[in-house]
Amino acid sequence: MKRLWICLLAFALLTGCGDSGDIAVTTVYETDDPPRTALTTEWETYDPSVETVWCILSYEGEGESLEYGAPYWLDVREADGSWTQVPLAENAGWDAMLYTLPSGEKQAFPCILSLFDYDFSGGGTFRVIKEIGEYTAAAEFTLTKGAVISAETPYGFGPMEEVPAEYGDPAELSAGGAVVFTEAGTENADAAEIFLEKVSLGIPCQLRTLQNYYESWPMLIDVIYDGRGFLWRMRTGGEITEKRFSYIVTDGTDVYLSNGADWESTEQYDSEKAFLLPSGSGSFLVPAAEAMTDDRLAENTARYRIWSGDGMRAASLTEDPAEFSVIRCDPESGTWSRSWTIRELDDRATAVRDLSWLESGALLHITYETEKDGTLTVDFVPDAELTDPGDLCGYPAE
Repeated sequence: MKRLWICLLAFALLTGCGDSGDIAVTTVYETDDPPRTALTTEWETYDPSVETVWCILSYEGEGESLEYGAPYWLDVREADGSWTQVPLAENAGWDAMLYTLPSGEKQAFPCILSLFDYDFSGGGTFRVIKEIGEYTAAAEFTLTKGAVISAETPYGFGPMEEVPAEYGDPAELSAGGAVVFTEAGTENADAAEIFLEKVSLGIPCQLRTLQNYYESWPMLIDVIYDGRGFLWRMRTGGEITEKRFSYIVTDGTDVYLSNGADWESTEQYDSEKAFLLPSGSGSFLVPAAEAMTDDRLAENTARYRIWSGDGMRAASLTEDPAEFSVIRCDPESGTWSRSWTIRELDDRATAVRDLSWLESGALLHITYETEKDGTLTVDFVPDAELTDPGDLCGYPAE
């Protein structure tokens, strides 16, 4: 027998009050069969201010892939230990999507608390319930005021600006989740592996590292993955530097942040890059980085992608040398994307050689080749509808 979760809807008539209410009760039946699927939440405890709880679904059995849809539901634990199903908010619904989970693999999905008609501000214990194939899995989490994981610190780290000027005790930093490199060795290296796994699952997350060697300035580095790309921030000598990257790649020895989708593209487009861990210390991450790269190349045609400084737009090049595309991610107006060929901008063009965003974040600087006129450039406004050459913000220039 498999583990069964049966939701019973009990209708209670409140005698003497004249009111009636619907109470959804979740009853659990346990068996001795080992579960073939497992569901866990990213963290066990959250502050009630959080809006999303990421869940990780794993298929631990053998055999054919399992199929599942988008829906999940939420239970709350009552004072007597029983569970009550939390109703969906008005007008909440699910996309008609079908997902496939192969044997031995993991996938993640967000439990969005605003989809449910419940006041989470008071905290409590909850469980996410998800049907997959013929199985049903559940994962508990707790909302507790003051928990480390909150809306202000979604990854468990405070702003690097608030870290003491001398960076404090390295042991304390590693205990707080950072990977620390000193002449005495490396502390908490496992955090880097966890970071890569979360990135591979599409879970927003953060890696903090401290390099504190005697002969150099200490460097505090944050790598923040927002589900689309990476914000790299480094604090050293009292200064903070920021850059954006699109991918994690490897040269077989170290692991880097890059705008090239693999190492070949990184070199082809002469992409800027940054070590994820100090040179020579990231070899244990190479297999995971290689697997991520293989999956990326199999699923996406983009080979080079750069983000604007504000993180709202990304421009990409594909295997087609004449093609480029832009994605715009705007919290207010939504997300859109479009592809062009460079010939739409200049019928003399044969291939795009480079892309860069100007400081405004709205102008894309394109370098391209022509058959007779050599290398030219144009400044392009991707937000505009391209109907004629007047939509260009600049003109080809030698």
